[in-house]
Amino acid sequence: MTESGPLPDTGMYRMFDGYLVTPDRAGAGSVFSRISFRLPEAGAVASGRGEAGGIPAVRIAVADSIPFPAYGEVVASTVVDDSRTGAQQVWFVRQVGGEVFLDRVSLSATATGTGQTAAGRTAAGQTAAGQTGAGQTGAGQALGRTTFPLGASWVRSIAGEAALATKTQVVLVTGASDQGVVVGAFDASSGRLTSTWTLPGSPLGSLVGSWILVQDFTTWLFVTVRAAGALSTLAVPTTALSPGQQLPAADVHHLPRVDVATGSSAAATLGRMLPGSAGSQLILAAAGPSGAPFVVMQGFDAGKPAQRAVAVIDTAFAKPRSGQYRLTCADLDNNGQEELVLAYPADYGGVTGAAAFVLLRFDAQHSRWEASSRYVAAGPGGAPLASLDLRLGSGVLGDAVTSGVLVLGAGGDLAHIMKGEAQVFAGIVPVDPVTLRFPPYAEAPATLPAATQIGVTGLKAPGVLGSVVDLSGLSVTLGPPVLTQLSSRGQLLAILQVPPFDRETVSIAPSLTFSESDNQVKGLSVTSSKDWVMSDDAGLSLGISSSMLNFHLSKTYGHGFSHTEDNSTSMGVAISRTPTQLDRLVTMSVDYSVWRYPIVRRSRGAESGGMLMVVFPGSSIPVQGTPIAYDRQFGYRTGYEPGVLLSYLNVELDGWDETKQSELLLFRPLVSLEVTNDQPDTNTYDRSDTNQDTVGKHYFVATSASSSANLLMNTHLFSYLPASFGFNLGSSESYSDSAMEMTSLSRTESLSISVSGGTVPDASFRYTVTPYIYQHAGLGALVVAFKVGNLGPGWRSQYAQPYPMLILPFRHQSKDPLEKIFSRSISFDKQPDGTVHIVVEVFNHGFTDAEMVTVRVHHGEPKFEDGRPVIPADTPIGEVQGRVVALGRQRMRVTWTPPAGAAFITAVVWGGPRTIDFAEVAWNIYPESAFEGLGLPGIRDA
Repeated sequence: MTESGPLPDTGMYRMFDGYLVTPDRAGAGSVFSRISFRLPEAGAVASGRGEAGGIPAVRIAVADSIPFPAYGEVVASTVVDDSRTGAQQVWFVRQVGGEVFLDRVSLSATATGTGQTAAGRTAAGQTAAGQTGAGQTGAGQALGRTTFPLGASWVRSIAGEAALATKTQVVLVTGASDQGVVVGAFDASSGRLTSTWTLPGSPLGSLVGSWILVQDFTTWLFVTVRAAGALSTLAVPTTALSPGQQLPAADVHHLPRVDVATGSSAAATLGRMLPGSAGSQLILAAAGPSGAPFVVMQGFDAGKPAQRAVAVIDTAFAKPRSGQYRLTCADLDNNGQEELVLAYPADYGGVTGAAAFVLLRFDAQHSRWEASSRYVAAGPGGAPLASLDLRLGSGVLGDAVTSGVLVLGAGGDLAHIMKGEAQVFAGIVPVDPVTLRFPPYAEAPATLPAATQIGVTGLKAPGVLGSVVDLSGLSVTLGPPVLTQLSSRGQLLAILQVPPFDRETVSIAPSLTFSESDNQVKGLSVTSSKDWVMSDDAGLSLGISSSMLNFHLSKTYGHGFSHTEDNSTSMGVAISRTPTQLDRLVTMSVDYSVWRYPIVRRSRGAESGGMLMVVFPGSSIPVQGTPIAYDRQFGYRTGYEPGVLLSYLNVELDGWDETKQSELLLFRPLVSLEVTNDQPDTNTYDRSDTNQDTVGKHYFVATSASSSANLLMNTHLFSYLPASFGFNLGSSESYSDSAMEMTSLSRTESLSISVSGGTVPDASFRYTVTPYIYQHAGLGALVVAFKVGNLGPGWRSQYAQPYPMLILPFRHQSKDPLEKIFSRSISFDKQPDGTVHIVVEVFNHGFTDAEMVTVRVHHGEPKFEDGRPVIPADTPIGEVQGRVVALGRQRMRVTWTPPAGAAFITAVVWGGPRTIDFAEVAWNIYPESAFEGLGLPGIRDA
């Protein structure tokens, strides 16, 4: 591992295959083929990293194929993201007479023969060798085609997968009628259209296409119609599409019309053309009224659909043969911003039907297109490459090329023309990622790099279809890393409460899973592993391994680029803890190196953007921990007891200011979990920050302090903290003078928190839990806390009687009898006259007021008989009585003159149905910081 980065080459990546639909020579049918890209020999190193003009050696071949209907039946095709698997599928609209069908081609888990499913007809496959059978792609995988009869003759386009207002995941299809644009929701599991909507105010005309765009995690449907000599695009948020309800006209956004030449066809593609943004844009290309081709980018401005830029394309270098243009987008220079490639059939250098290419990048600052490079290519021996048709794709192709443009061309040399055939070629045009230029060419077209004949078709065939597709869901690319060396100081990163539950009524215990990767988001800090690894959440967000991107499942929320599952087995930089019984703290102190890898390309089943963090600790023994919050080094005190649900009621959140909710909350809105006897609800919170600013070693803050005691002024959760508190500060140093990264100023690149509410055996014991994930107003640390509400009737009946008790965090967690009855419900308040008030806070675990509760306080360590505490026989320091309201707390005081040194204080509490024979016996030590030196057995989270 070197400072250039611990991951090899450009990082880790999974790749695209190509696909191709070729008509047979008779025109009666077609073949769908999957195209693979391989190194020319085993063990060769992938090329294409960017030497100017470098042409990678790639072996292109048809890996497998399946029969497909006649090409002339195909009305439209598109690649659709499958959020269930993270992979992609190729969908087609076919029209046969007055009937319309949808066809879906995908990889299935196992090879299947021809058959009939409830949703549609599944076709058998065919191998590249022409043998009948399933198209084999690898162990346990096969190409398969499923046909869905629609019964809706208006369908002309497939936009893609999206979630409706009801959170239902569907495939959106579009078409045109005499009422305007029609949108349908197609359910692949049932094989039918479940809902339709007409877009109010949409123009009457022919449909060009429809697409799914994403902007700030909102999904939009864009539909383009050709009407009255112009292209008109309409945009609708998919969450406005509600089954059974008309679409309000206010939800339909009309973008400016774009005039086109008569007879000119329109091409389209989606891209991510803006730097620092994961949002997508629609790019259209056609010939304008003057005959000159143009591209127009439609996307968003200030969160609203808008037209961003139009540019006329200079094609004087290679004369177009027709008004047909093809588009593709990819990040060809690995900077996170995609570029646009426009191609068209051209006459150049004596070749009729060459392929001409123009590479454009978008200047976001000036909102304009800039042509970066041009290129002209022909087939082997100067054969026409695009005289019949031309198709494009781009991205990471196979295991051989890291950037380039896939070209699928149909043309023919003289020998094939004489036989009435056209050759179908595949090749890859590389792009130098440094100069962003194509290879050089001369007065004659260059031979298409890696040109391979992959099929033949009839000379009069209507064309071919094809591009790139991620059928396996494994596409990932990482850009070059940025290294930052950090000298860290110890920090309190987080305070993690366990989700509330009741030990007496629980079926499935709730859980909190906390994962944090690296550094940089206001209010949070980093953690480190003892070895460099990749983060759990990054592994999932990249769409690899076991990632199942269930963004739209009920009660599962994601903000950021990933959905993190509790049982992920991905590699990780981050700590990941799942406390279920006792609260935890997250602390660390270590020097480390951080590599930030920009995520350039990932499975389309995941949202785009973000960073992959790789951390290597600089010290041989990094100090980090997720200690039990109640452990001896921290004087942690809470008003609730884990496993006693009602004790969470009426407890104030420490460091929370309701008036600063928008400033302190890390995730909005607040979403409650319903705890019932049904399946557990889960909230998943995911946050990322793509800020790439270098993190320095020194931070300066206005507040200074001489010891950790100053921090205690900002919290009621701790009665004491270690003198150093991991900050490693001397008593004379102040925060502002130290080379220390303060919690309140550091930032986290990736934070994942998953809360499962658990279940109860009886619905009458239902309740709601609302997670609060916020920045502590005083400490700056992350806090995960909870509020309980909406109790079912079973609670009132089971806990009807008053029951005074103290908070004993280890009541069910420790086998040590002394530790089991330790309680910080007993505290000490020093008085000016030298005396101390022993304060005993009693909680009434019942729905009826406890009219008379007695608290008796003794000096000395508790005594035990048969492992059970007994009431001390000595004379008490004092006794006090009081009333404790239902589910309330009462602080009762006994005045005491403490001896020199540390002293045990034992409290005995009883009242109401809880008689003195069954009294609560608990203890604390004065001063409370002396607890750290008692040498009790270590505490483990059960």
